[in-house]
Amino acid sequence: MVHVLKGWLTSANEWERERALQVCAHVLGACKERFELMRGRPCKRFGSLVGLLATLTSDCLATSRQRAWVCLGYLLQMQARTMEVVPQADEIRCLGEELNSPDTVQTCAKIAKAVCKCIPPAQATDFLTAVLPSLLHVTPTCVKPLWKWVFIFLVECRKEIVQEVPKILKTLCTYMRQSTHRPFLLWAVFLLAHFHQEPVISSLLRKGLPMDSDTVELWRSLGRSTIGIQVLRCLVEKLNRARNNCLGTNSSACEWHNHETALETLMITHAISEVVLALRSTEELRQLLPHLLPSLLRWASETLGEERLLSPLGEGGRQLFLKGQVLEEKPCRVFLMALELVLGKCMAEKWMRLLMNRAAWALLEDPLTHSDGVRLLTSVLVHAGLLSPCLKQTLFPWLDSCSVKLRVTATAFFAELSWDCSTTRTRE
Repeated sequence: MVHVLKGWLTSANEWERERALQVCAHVLGACKERFELMRGRPCKRFGSLVGLLATLTSDCLATSRQRAWVCLGYLLQMQARTMEVVPQADEIRCLGEELNSPDTVQTCAKIAKAVCKCIPPAQATDFLTAVLPSLLHVTPTCVKPLWKWVFIFLVECRKEIVQEVPKILKTLCTYMRQSTHRPFLLWAVFLLAHFHQEPVISSLLRKGLPMDSDTVELWRSLGRSTIGIQVLRCLVEKLNRARNNCLGTNSSACEWHNHETALETLMITHAISEVVLALRSTEELRQLLPHLLPSLLRWASETLGEERLLSPLGEGGRQLFLKGQVLEEKPCRVFLMALELVLGKCMAEKWMRLLMNRAAWALLEDPLTHSDGVRLLTSVLVHAGLLSPCLKQTLFPWLDSCSVKLRVTATAFFAELSWDCSTTRTRE
């Protein structure tokens, strides 16, 4: 019955909303009485009903606000049979009285906290699926209070919604096209990532390539946020783990796995580029460089000479196209562009200009001149003071790697390092 009334509950006419809430209150009141006679069972539609009624607690009419709270009160009383955190009758009455004041922002926040704690984890997506469409109908003055419900829900229920994070993120992202609500939505995604960093990052990475503008904006907003360096560190760890998943045999199963790993590393690297581009803390990025630089250089070396990494595997294999498109740019270039962006944030402009003037990136991308590019890059890192013991320790095992490309890279790196050291001692 309540969902039948949805059209009137979301009406632009305030009197239609008030009348629909009056009917809704009668319906839920009767349900509560029957519910008590049946000794209580879980309310299976609690989340969606709360989402539908939430926006009306900040309605322009005081009578509508009161009736919306009466409806929520009935739902809470039914929910009280199965939960311990439900507000008591005195608290429900006090909050209802506060809704009579002209400024209802603080009261709505209190109501949201009291109600959101009662939403079962399995109904988290139902709540958002019901509350977010209301954004298309509410008056401008109700937009902020309605998003407040979403924010409070994500904070108050953070422990209970762990398993629902991918679904919640997907539901939020469907409203990215609504430019009016985009700043609020980005903050909601930040809150979700703040408490559930790994599942949010994994879900965004599953969006695939090429990145659409919405995904790019999500990565950049996370990069600008207070958890930007944490997000980047998580991406670096994922890139390092992908290195361990890459197999070296030629069986069809392993070939498929290697292509899957290639897809993963490209997506992670694109995400790294967007986060680094928006990152505010240069010093923290420098501290992460000994872990980030080897990963990017490693994949750039491994994909040298690859013209089109993503190609069909034939019958029985997965068609490795991304959203129906073949990736045009060379894989090696993707990793080098990310490396250039990272170094641009970590070193002085004169060193970046030196790398550009000597065509370092073109040298690194060409299999025939790759070792020259590595030597040039190593020399610049030394003079820029970015060559840490941790970086050398990471690259040292490459000298004995089963990959010829990695051995070439490591040999060039340590050869230049030895040359710079001997040159420095000679000058001294």
